Amino acid sequence: MTDRDTWGPMAEPIHPPVPEGRPPWKDSAFLSFWDVEREVYGCAHVATSPNAPSSSTRFEINVRGRRLRVMETPSSGTFTSESINFDLDGDITVDSPRVAGSFSGTPLFGLADYSTGGLVPAMVEGEPLQHFQQPARVHGRFVLDGEQVLVDGVGWRDRTWGYRDESANWTEYVAFLAIFDDRAVTAMKFRYPDGRLAADGFVLGAIGTEPELITGIEVTRDAEGLAAAGRFTTEAGTSWQIRSEDRIGGFWVPMGHERVGPTMSSYDEFTLVSSPWGKGTGTHQHGVVRQLY
Repeated sequence: MTDRDTWGPMAEPIHPPVPEGRPPWKDSAFLSFWDVEREVYGCAHVATSPNAPSSSTRFEINVRGRRLRVMETPSSGTFTSESINFDLDGDITVDSPRVAGSFSGTPLFGLADYSTGGLVPAMVEGEPLQHFQQPARVHGRFVLDGEQVLVDGVGWRDRTWGYRDESANWTEYVAFLAIFDDRAVTAMKFRYPDGRLAADGFVLGAIGTEPELITGIEVTRDAEGLAAAGRFTTEAGTSWQIRSEDRIGGFWVPMGHERVGPTMSSYDEFTLVSSPWGKGTGTHQHGVVRQLY
C-alpha cells in the first residue's frame, strides 16, 4: 500500500485552474502537531489559488516557549516554496536559515468527511467545498537555532479544495480537535452572514470503522473569550463535554490576504483536555470576522 492509498482524500492532488469569472478557488493542506513531553508545538499550512491573492506556505514552531514562523509564497499551483515543501503523501520538510528538518505523519484514527453535510455553503451551485480531517501520529527531527529537537507526538491533518472566501462564507466559527487513547473528536460550529448557525462533527474510532456523528455544539468561554469547554450532542442523542485543563500553546492563523474590508481573524490554541474517556490533548480553533475598517 502506498502513502497516497493510506491517506486517501488527504493525498488529493492540487486541482487545475478554474473557469474565468468564478469565485476564489483554494487548494489547501494543514498539519497541526504537538509533543507535550518535549514541549514542542507546530503547524504547517499551505494554500494555492489560481484566481485569488491567497497562495502561501507557512511553517510555525514553538519549542519550550521559543517561537518561529516561516511564511513564504509557493510556486504557482504547488505547495512548495523556497524553504517549505508539503508532500501530500504525508511528509513535510523545511530548510530555512533558523529552522531545518522534516516531519512525517501516519493516520491514527478514522477519517472525518465534512463535504456532505453542507456546513460550508457552496459558492457555486452543485460544487460544495471539499473538506476532510484525520488524526495523525507525527514524528520529526529538526534543528532550531542550532538546537537538535525531536518530535514524537500527535496531530491533525486536513485537506480542502473548492470555492472559498473565509471573510464572505461565515462571520464566526469555533472548532474542537481532540485526541484520546482510543478515539478522536473533531467538531465545528459556524455562524453565517445571515445569522444562521450550523454544527457538524465526528467521533472517530479505528481506521475503517464508521464515525459517530455530532449534531450540536455548545461552547463555554473563559474570561479571555477562548474555550473553557465544549458540550456535544450526537445523532444518537447522547451528550458529553470536553473541558480545557491547561492552555499550552497557540498560533495566530493567516487565513486570507491583506485587504480593506471585513476580514477573518483566526487563532488556534493547544490544550490539555478532559472528557468522559479520560485525559487527552488537542486544539481549539477560533475565527471571527473583524468588521471595522
